[in-house]
Amino acid sequence: MSTQNYTQFGGIHPETATMTNVLANQGFVPPHNGRPLSEAMVLGIAGGLGCGYILWEFKKYESAILVMGFQNKWNYTTQFMQNFCDRVGVNAQFLESGGAKTAAKYLDQALADGRFPIAWVDQEKLPYFYLRPMYSGCFGHFVTIFGEEDGRYLLDDRAQKPLAVSGDALSEARGRIGSYKNRLLLLEANDHVFDLPAAIMAGLEDCVGYLSQSSQTFALPVYKKWAKLLTHPKNKKGWPVVFKEKVGLYSTLRSLHEGIKLFGTAGGGLRHVYADFLEEAQDVLNQSILGEAAEQYRQVAALWTNFADAALPDEIEPLQETKALLKKKYETFLAHGADADAELRELSQQLQRLEVTLNGRLPITDDTMHALFGEMQGHLEQIYVAEKEALATLAGAIG
Repeated sequence: MSTQNYTQFGGIHPETATMTNVLANQGFVPPHNGRPLSEAMVLGIAGGLGCGYILWEFKKYESAILVMGFQNKWNYTTQFMQNFCDRVGVNAQFLESGGAKTAAKYLDQALADGRFPIAWVDQEKLPYFYLRPMYSGCFGHFVTIFGEEDGRYLLDDRAQKPLAVSGDALSEARGRIGSYKNRLLLLEANDHVFDLPAAIMAGLEDCVGYLSQSSQTFALPVYKKWAKLLTHPKNKKGWPVVFKEKVGLYSTLRSLHEGIKLFGTAGGGLRHVYADFLEEAQDVLNQSILGEAAEQYRQVAALWTNFADAALPDEIEPLQETKALLKKKYETFLAHGADADAELRELSQQLQRLEVTLNGRLPITDDTMHALFGEMQGHLEQIYVAEKEALATLAGAIG
């Protein structure tokens, strides 16, 4: 099929980048400026920011990873996307199937109809990520499928260039995580003009309500709890206990840095992107307090970035090397996509070798490790205070 009608690629955050680009390629524009919605505006209307921290241990593989949620309802993505669609008057159709054949039929029919389906996939099964097989089923991901060419499906996955994968690879990626049910999302804009100020206010109210909860898993108190665990000597989830033998410490520190600064956040755990939304919202709603909140969230973003860098300190040579390799890999992927496949493969192999070598036991002393945990705790305590202050300002905007 022809793919000439799909011209906007790239983005930052998988959930919002997919919706942003699909609607832009469909010609959907808001009434206030006649231009496609920015990804920052999509994020804000959908509900904005969230919090989350889960430490997964893979003792069989001498590995551990951090999963952090920075968007609203990060663990309920269908609801996050549905809320956005409801607020801007876009029809959302979710297609699911337990079988690969029916799933492929839904996909091919959507493409034949000129649609751009958003797909739920397993990141490890997408060949251009070059992840270790042990991470199969661990990282849910979102891509837009916008065409088929020479027997390969064409994907938009935040890079400035399209990516192509075989039908078998895409089918495996869609089917690997059973709870996803090979899910596709089809977006269709209605003809009527939606109320942008009302959509923005709904997103602001959602964000404030979500972050203001008392949950120690999905709201701001999670960061206070996490800070305590970084140095707790007795709690079974305390880092001095979990990493007593330093097994899995390397992959945990890497995933912390990567998750905050590189993968789908534009640095600073999405706080910079949300600040962009608040500045746009200030112009629409004419509320100066939103500009004040934007400046606070930029400061929070800087604190998150400092925390990410502290997790891979330059003083520890293999961690410094890891930080440099990750930065180069992400910059290369976003700028060139599959055009830089050979370089991406080599960078990924270097990172894998470091992980295999260092995950069994990171070669640092106990004193160095505890000092690192203490420094990270200080960063996280600062973040918690700054997040609360920014949220208080944001709450003032909704009265």
